[in-house]
Amino acid sequence: MLIELHARPILQSLESTRVEREQLLARIHRAGYRTLVDHVTVGPLKLSFTRIEDPNRVLDEVAAREDLRERLAEKRTPGDALGLPYWAELWDSSQGVGQYLTQVLNGGRAARVMDLGCGMGFTGMVSAALGAEVLMVDLERPALLFARLNGLQYSKSVRARQMNWRVDRLEEKFDLIIGADILYEKTQWVYQEPFWRHHLTREGTVLLAEPGRQTGDLFLNWIKGKGWELERFAEIVPTRAQPIRLMRLRMV
Repeated sequence: MLIELHARPILQSLESTRVEREQLLARIHRAGYRTLVDHVTVGPLKLSFTRIEDPNRVLDEVAAREDLRERLAEKRTPGDALGLPYWAELWDSSQGVGQYLTQVLNGGRAARVMDLGCGMGFTGMVSAALGAEVLMVDLERPALLFARLNGLQYSKSVRARQMNWRVDRLEEKFDLIIGADILYEKTQWVYQEPFWRHHLTREGTVLLAEPGRQTGDLFLNWIKGKGWELERFAEIVPTRAQPIRLMRLRMV
């Protein structure tokens, strides 16, 4: 009887998770996105990750719609307002961050983590698998559907929320803010830096990753004058010849 009483809430929880997963997948498929489940290894972790089947097709479709809209309106949309679905790609930087997190979070105390620009939720999922309490944040609603889906297996410790780092703020602090491949637009740095500062605990860390673009070089010089302590690392990932560049920031 005792075993049955303990088993019942577990079974109910599993059923609830299954139903929610089916509902999220149905919403994703109704929106026109085809999905694929990858079984990935990140350090000691073996995870299931649901992603866009063909991100290039999604990008091409959005670009084509935008081009048609501009031709009809006879007006060009600024680059930072295009809303291109960069979230639909699992970037090498996310994998580099995931590998690094298995070294710094695994076996440690539970951390409060914000996965900023979370995309489909890969680094947030890894953080949750390592015991962190995670808030996945993105501007794009479709990305958050995938983030919620991939975080379901850790639903007690994962939240997902739409936010715009230009204007939105929360009244909570995080031990770690992750940003995988969010530095590619220089115009966003002046919004990202105060956003990090507002949401970071006094002893907290911002962990950024990018693949070695010229904008990454420029960011290194730019951030030095903003009152942050900077450390640099490299993380080798199996999907590319050159390592991912990691930057760890702490407030001075």
